Amino acid sequence: MMLIQTKNYAKILPKIGVERSRLLSDIRLKALSDSASLSDFVTQLGDTTYQEQISKLSTPLTARKLDRAFNENLLNTYLMLLKNLPKNVKPFFELYLKRFEIEHIKMLIKATLAKMTPKEKLSKIYLPVEDYFNNRTIIEEAANASNMSSIVQAFKKTEYNTSLSTGLKKYDETGLTIHFNLLLDKQYFDKLYNIYEKLPKKEKPHAKFYASMDVDGFLLFTVLRGKALAYDSDWLKIALPTNHFNINKRTFESLLYAIDYDVALRIIETTKYKTYFVPAATPEETISAAEKAFKNAVLQYAKSRVLLDVFNIGAPLSFITLKETDIHNLVALTLGVDASLKPEEIQTKLLTY
Repeated sequence: MMLIQTKNYAKILPKIGVERSRLLSDIRLKALSDSASLSDFVTQLGDTTYQEQISKLSTPLTARKLDRAFNENLLNTYLMLLKNLPKNVKPFFELYLKRFEIEHIKMLIKATLAKMTPKEKLSKIYLPVEDYFNNRTIIEEAANASNMSSIVQAFKKTEYNTSLSTGLKKYDETGLTIHFNLLLDKQYFDKLYNIYEKLPKKEKPHAKFYASMDVDGFLLFTVLRGKALAYDSDWLKIALPTNHFNINKRTFESLLYAIDYDVALRIIETTKYKTYFVPAATPEETISAAEKAFKNAVLQYAKSRVLLDVFNIGAPLSFITLKETDIHNLVALTLGVDASLKPEEIQTKLLTY
């Protein structure tokens, strides 16, 4: 069995090693935070793996253009992994592309309300994602839609039909698009849990921390935001993941029907995730700090597994966590430099290795 595992990952491990060596160091990040302008920032990235995408950008440089370039680089990394990973874990990594696709749908909904043209909408789509899933025609039809009903109709024969149809009913009742977002997110996290459960038995322990932090984190953040905004408990139940990892049924029900934000926060303080939630001046500050704490915890875990997880799913999961951190930091640096923030202020927004 060990020989089979070794053979399964023999193709991807050298590629991961090369890509890991190209990640930006803390010293490099600090130097980038000192950039005087976006032009200076881009010049400093000239010898990095991001140069290929940056070199194609038109002038003048903007934070939005750089954000897209960095995400194109990340997408290429996902596609590289999918091309070389063992078949029995590939569905787990296709979830990273599903995240892109769900963001595409959310963007199309928002852009349609803003009366953007089909061309403007498509310029925001990462088409290699849709090509991977053979959904380009569907996305193009949705981009041509002029109202919510037409968007939902475009996805009628896809896995998103139920979420979008339910979201449309809520939109017709309230005029709010937030319900589309919540239902699409719920669908994603339900899918994540189900695919995790289908992983080979020997792979599951190496993926559990990543999956549990994603699913349980989303549930806790959504409940707290819902309580802070006085969402109806029965609606929240529809919008939350069906399954979770380290939150038992009793705790889930208590959170769901907590009378308000403060009560929900006290319930969370009885769970294993209590250390991530430190009360701040406002609910949103508390939740935002917890989200960052979750990201840092996953990052530190990924770092600790680099040498321990080799011939299993943990190796690509550890690497992709580090790669996503690279992208997070580059986007934060871009925004900070573009806003002429002080280097010290920019550095507070980074996730460090």
